Amino acid sequence: MVKGLAGSPTYNFPVLDNVTLHYDGPVTLAQAKATFGQKINPLGVNQESPPAGCVQVDTTFAEPGKFQTYNLICAIQFRIDIEPLFFTAKGNSWTAPSTTAAKPVSPDMFNVADLATTGAGTLGLTTGQTMVPADLQWGWWQDLAMYHMFRGYNLYWQYGNRFAILNDNLRYTAFIPGTAQDGSASNSEVDINYFARQSNDYYRSAFDSPQIFTTIDRTRLGNMDLNETAGLSVYRPTRAYETVGVTYGGGGSRNSIRMNGEWRRLAAPFIAVPGMPLGLYANQTNQDDADLMRQYLSASYQFGDIPATFTEDENILVGNGVAATGNIGQEPSLDSPSTPQGQTLLAQRTIFKGGGFKVSIGFKGFELTPDQADLIKDVSMMQAIQSDCGCGISFQ
Repeated sequence: MVKGLAGSPTYNFPVLDNVTLHYDGPVTLAQAKATFGQKINPLGVNQESPPAGCVQVDTTFAEPGKFQTYNLICAIQFRIDIEPLFFTAKGNSWTAPSTTAAKPVSPDMFNVADLATTGAGTLGLTTGQTMVPADLQWGWWQDLAMYHMFRGYNLYWQYGNRFAILNDNLRYTAFIPGTAQDGSASNSEVDINYFARQSNDYYRSAFDSPQIFTTIDRTRLGNMDLNETAGLSVYRPTRAYETVGVTYGGGGSRNSIRMNGEWRRLAAPFIAVPGMPLGLYANQTNQDDADLMRQYLSASYQFGDIPATFTEDENILVGNGVAATGNIGQEPSLDSPSTPQGQTLLAQRTIFKGGGFKVSIGFKGFELTPDQADLIKDVSMMQAIQSDCGCGISFQ
């Protein structure tokens, strides 16, 4: 019986039990360190108390990480589901309004003088509001996080105190379902309106974010003297930024595990007893890759604020760039006659991340009947199964 079951094709195995952790977007760095720290252990999660940053736990286990009956395990799964399309959309980060308010001018570029909330400002900002050029990163940050996860962790299967079934690099088991056409990836354009709405809703509920992402509805033409204030930006309406190029089914992390199937067939089947924790988890082995994984999963990257606002180097200040004086930062004006005017710009950018991902662990094989379970409790029968079938049997 054991030989026949264990020799069946993988697709004939019923799924014994599985657990899936749902994340609707990025998490805080503290949550990433807690849930994706030294151990990534979905089997230890309680459905009624999701781990930090997790919004939902789906599980078929009656008790976390334990079978209720004897099971012949023939295959295991460590599955990651990420967004099926990737893009980066340009936009702006605007102070989140506490009540309904008219959208300000949201251009593709502006200068520091345009930010004034009275008099000379050209963006329609009111007292206490500000705006920073921003980007919405959709999906691809998850792919980079998983790329580093697969290199920073081993899949470790501990059964009992001194019994280790498996301990090898996670990338030999991990699986990411394909989302492109067979054997290919494609690109096209999608509108970003609902993606932006999803991200703002998530940032508001998950982080109580002081900023929201606004889509671009103006393009900057240049500068003019407006109401006797020189060098202010002038714009024209545009819908050019409403759509963005996306990549379907891309992602470099899938290439590194492209030989993996959704289920990893065990070289020898394993009989698990009821009530004993299964102990299958990802164990950190590489600090450098694990830290990069957590930074990509974090809404703040490593900079503390959510949304993340930073410059390209630690020694470049956040705020106004170099003052536009003398020959520095001059731009021809649209006035007649044209006069060069200094343009001081913000140095920082604000980054929003969008899209959800899932982490799953599962087991395939056969649930033994009570009579079959009673048979393997006999020492001679257990020894026969182990010697004749190459089958591992756990202890009670």
